[in-house]
Amino acid sequence: MTFCSRMFHQSIVSQDTLYVDGGEIRRYENLSESPIAVIPSTVDTIDLSKRWSNAENDIWAHISKNISTSQVHPSSMNDGAIYSNGSSLWLYGGGTTRAKDSTPPPNGIWRYDIKTDEWSQPSTGGDSVQRLVRGSSTQLGSTKGFFLGGIRGPATDPVEWSKDRTKPHYFTQGLIIFDESTQSFKNVSTTGLDAQGTVANGILITIESLGSQGILVAFGGAIDIPGRSWHFFGTDIPDNGIQWPMENISVYDIAHERWYQQEATGDIPSKRNNGCSIVVGAEDQSSFSIYLFGGSGVRWSGNNDGNVYVLSIPSFKWIRVTDDADLRWRHQCHLMGKNHMLVVGGQTPGDDDDDVLSLGSSGCDNKPKFSQGLGMFSLNDHVWSTSYDPVVAAAPYQIHPSISKVIGGGTSGGAIIRKPDKGFSSEGLRDLLGVESQNSSEASLPTPPTATAETSLTSDPRTSEVLGPGSIAGIAVGAISVAILGLGLLWLRYRRLRSDLRPVEDINSVERRVPVISEPQPALEIDGGSIRPEVHGGQVEDSLARMYRSEELSDAAEIYEMPPPVPPKYELSA
Repeated sequence: MTFCSRMFHQSIVSQDTLYVDGGEIRRYENLSESPIAVIPSTVDTIDLSKRWSNAENDIWAHISKNISTSQVHPSSMNDGAIYSNGSSLWLYGGGTTRAKDSTPPPNGIWRYDIKTDEWSQPSTGGDSVQRLVRGSSTQLGSTKGFFLGGIRGPATDPVEWSKDRTKPHYFTQGLIIFDESTQSFKNVSTTGLDAQGTVANGILITIESLGSQGILVAFGGAIDIPGRSWHFFGTDIPDNGIQWPMENISVYDIAHERWYQQEATGDIPSKRNNGCSIVVGAEDQSSFSIYLFGGSGVRWSGNNDGNVYVLSIPSFKWIRVTDDADLRWRHQCHLMGKNHMLVVGGQTPGDDDDDVLSLGSSGCDNKPKFSQGLGMFSLNDHVWSTSYDPVVAAAPYQIHPSISKVIGGGTSGGAIIRKPDKGFSSEGLRDLLGVESQNSSEASLPTPPTATAETSLTSDPRTSEVLGPGSIAGIAVGAISVAILGLGLLWLRYRRLRSDLRPVEDINSVERRVPVISEPQPALEIDGGSIRPEVHGGQVEDSLARMYRSEELSDAAEIYEMPPPVPPKYELSA
């Protein structure tokens, strides 16, 4: 039989190996017949340390789920999660499938020891958690796995399944955190995630280098009131009323267990669920590019596109970086090496509900671009390919010009735009993302001048250069230095004035003319033959540098020659 597609699966890349578990594999004998759904009984793998092409059938290896010493073995579930620390795999969550009449297994997780090739069901500590399906999952390094939101009902609970498998499912709140070192669960609040604290079929990304323990970024999918009935195998999840708008981005501070909401701008993708994303940071960490591919919108084919988008953080700008026509949903994405995105599984969205088996050949991967359900996208060149070279993928990630033209900087970073168009929703989010205060000087990308009666359409390009933080700081330091130098010169002239003056013999005979200067002005009082400045506001004002005319004295008075720049206005005792 010929491969058609794979969907509803869960996958992860760990230690240069791709692991794919569960879901449904659809095969067909000829294109004129509907595909047949096959439930995989293995975890399928690809060695990513070698060169390979998606047209090669022998790239796959398989891990059996059969346990010779037990009648219980890991089930193949739909829309669950898989985590790995490099030495073990953990399978959590998921729901049963309509491909065959199978009761969901008892609640719990499965662990696979990669070195010993052994499966086990470990006891878990921490909070008691139930199996959920269609949540958003991701992993932080090799330490923690996350499962956000999801739904619960007969497809996840063997008791409910045995009572009434047609009973509606419902959205649930909560973020489940699995600690891989202790094999324990923690269920934290999702208050602040969105209006309802729920999400299904959305996107969840980790950025490890932000915050003291990393952050989560969530968007897309559907939200609804917790506990409201929802038909798991029905058609109402793509209803426009519960789709999460793609400009609404939620950020979670892992260390402080706090959610933030931020509005994104730019070329915003249409509402969608069941897409996939990966994230990669600039070399200098001045920006992070979250790549989004695929997903399905209202009524599947209504608002779909095959474009690749980037959500740039911390500017929260959506950028469309490709213009493609190959629609896709229910796939997974992973970072291969440092500069490639791997797409695993999925299919072309159909016009019927998402779990109907007879989608026909239109949903099969017949094109080379996604042969065997595998596609590769270069993050440096923004082009699709059918083969993978680990040597090429080991090169550093470079910001593509389609991104840098929006946020500034170059291939290695140096982003200029590092805040949202409307500012951050809170100072706490700004600090979490490591962005300087909004009250400080903000750089912006140059904009072309507008032709008016007083300006020309041509301009000197040197006048439109962007002043970065270093340039602004240099100008400020230069200005302060000039001010200090000026005050120093004034002080030296004042000292010279004091040393040149001699006692006045007959002050009453002095006839003088003084310049008229607007108030307030510092004054010099002569007390006991000395000159004392009056200081306003703690500083001698700049009028000390003004030129004064020479004094006219009576015949009986001795004539003094004053240095040209002298302090302003004398007040003489009577």
